[in-house]
Amino acid sequence: MFQKVTESLAIGNITSSEELREIAQQGYRTVIDLCTAAEGNLLNAEEVKQLGFDYISLPVDRQNLKPETLQGFIQAVDSTNQPIYTRCASGLRAGVMTLLTLANLEGWTEQQYWERRQALGLEHKPNCPLETYAHEYFIPSQNQVCSEDN
Repeated sequence: MFQKVTESLAIGNITSSEELREIAQQGYRTVIDLCTAAEGNLLNAEEVKQLGFDYISLPVDRQNLKPETLQGFIQAVDSTNQPIYTRCASGLRAGVMTLLTLANLEGWTEQQYWERRQALGLEHKPNCPLETYAHEYFIPSQNQVCSEDN
């Protein structure tokens, strides 16, 4: 899966060198890999770099999500070459982190977040920790990222 979210941000679950080469040909300059080592789905950093990308491994464990998780992702997006392709095993973590970054940057409401998520076709399974994490982001007292920026 490869989905463009904005002109400078895309998400997906691509792992093959062939598909990554196609993404590089589209002008993407950085790959952010959200898979953890335990998943066994990490990209090979050297192979990704040989394709011309900057490579950032930023493991996101969906069972251990904290405000710092999103803050680390936002910092990675802000400090690297764009356009950026963010990937994980299913594309869901990539989508949630990317959309929450945009929500932070553009001041979205929770409704705007859900509409964008739905437009991308990102579906959570019942009791998904990522869904809870996204919902909690929009609760003002728990929104550490926005309160630090304002």
